[in-house]
Amino acid sequence: MLVWILKVTIRFLLVGVTLIVLLTGRGVLNLTPLEATAEKHLYSIAQWEFENLLDKWLHRIYISMPGRSLSEEEKIDIVLEYFRLGEIENELEHAIKNSLDSSGGVGDDSTYALKNDIMQVTKARNRMRDSVEEVIEGEIDSIVYTEDLSRLRLLNAVGIHFPPVDFRLEESPRVLVVSPRDRIEMIDGVLLDADMNVDDMEVLEERFLIDQDLSVLVQATGGVSTYPAVVSTDFSLKGMLATAAHEWLHNYLFFHPLGRGYSKSTEMMSLNETLSNMFGREVGDLAYKKFEVSQSNDNQVESITGSAVNVNDFDFRLEMHTTRLEVEDMLADGNIDGAESYMEERRLFMLDHGYYIRKLNQAYFAFHGRYTDTPASISPIFDQLSAIREISPSLGAFVRNMAEVSDYDDFLELLEISRSNSTTRAAFSEQ
Repeated sequence: MLVWILKVTIRFLLVGVTLIVLLTGRGVLNLTPLEATAEKHLYSIAQWEFENLLDKWLHRIYISMPGRSLSEEEKIDIVLEYFRLGEIENELEHAIKNSLDSSGGVGDDSTYALKNDIMQVTKARNRMRDSVEEVIEGEIDSIVYTEDLSRLRLLNAVGIHFPPVDFRLEESPRVLVVSPRDRIEMIDGVLLDADMNVDDMEVLEERFLIDQDLSVLVQATGGVSTYPAVVSTDFSLKGMLATAAHEWLHNYLFFHPLGRGYSKSTEMMSLNETLSNMFGREVGDLAYKKFEVSQSNDNQVESITGSAVNVNDFDFRLEMHTTRLEVEDMLADGNIDGAESYMEERRLFMLDHGYYIRKLNQAYFAFHGRYTDTPASISPIFDQLSAIREISPSLGAFVRNMAEVSDYDDFLELLEISRSNSTTRAAFSEQ
């Protein structure tokens, strides 16, 4: 029992240190001019972390007590049940919408019955949430340990890894993205409440456009690297695993040069986000294997709305990438109005093919373009990172090398060294 108390105490202290460093390091204690403008809808990181951290750790302490842990079979069952209920919840939401549409928005007895059903399903999911989070955290944590990515290795012997994997399944906040109109560049951003309605979004966007002549977009997010991190409940199990790992890596990188240099340049933002995407997918795939979930929908991809679209009908990636290239050319020629008209035409064109994008503008490309493995980007960074990953002996080695990158020139030097070493090894292997 004494060992258990000591272990829990150490883990709780490490979480406290992580929280303090992340809060002060990210400057969330003072409002920026952008935050002050959007203050009415501002998402409070500090409030989120302090409200959720205690609940998370009280549950963690409870289940770590002798005799409280779940068996491996129970862990798998509860995770799969949580996501099965999520599918039922989505079906009920669609049924409620259809019922309201057919009754002119008034609703009838069937509507109220559906609302009662969805309330019961939501309550059941909420009761399971703490346990599901704990199981997923454990899976990601074990991969982090295997890949030797614990910051404080002296504590590995007692099963404590830093920073701890900690996230909350919750509706993820929105982000207000700001770009100049004459070029595509994310010059600022601020988190906003998740429950903003479309009218509020458009009023805020119009305000920045008129008052400051800026391209602005209020964009949904899939997760945020708060502490605990926020991970959206809208994902499938596989998507949630990847997002949770993605957000953990941001917290890990914060204690290294790459993460500390996030805001130095557009390239550093892209390095952080693309590396986190790559890490998230790889860790998510590893963790997903344990749950042996049916992959019957592999022949489909998800659109922006999350609906399934046959890949043979419409090549969204190609069309979006083509749009980005054309917009870049038009802006380079100084044709701002033409570029904005073109983006609206393309938005409607994609809508006709089942891909809903509320607003397609410079801010949209500035936000999504940071993820250089997406069609919204024209950066070579994903290909460059992929080249380094391909010759890295492990995922952990890849991340550790990247974590020490302090600026884009440093990254290009690492890329050149990696390619040179790869060529040398290949030459030796041919002899």
